[in-house]
Amino acid sequence: MFSKKHPTIDITHKTVPTWYGGTKVVPTSKSEQRKMKAEILKRNPKAIVIDNEAKKNDIDWIDRIEEFNAFMD
Repeated sequence: MFSKKHPTIDITHKTVPTWYGGTKVVPTSKSEQRKMKAEILKRNPKAIVIDNEAKKNDIDWIDRIEEFNAFMD
C-alpha cells in the first residue's frame, strides 16, 4: 500500500505546546487538513497524505483484519 519512494504523511493530528512547557497531540480540523494537504502536495506532489477521509476509506481493511484475528483467537 505504501512505498518507500513516496513519503507518507498523517495530518489527522498535530503537536501543540501546553501552558507548562510540554507538548500534546490534538486532532486537526478539516480546514487545517485542507491547508496542510495543499502545502504538502505543492512541495512534494508524490507524497501520500493521510487525512480523515483517507483513513475512513483506505485503512478500514486493517481494522476488519484485526477484528477477524481477534474473533479467531
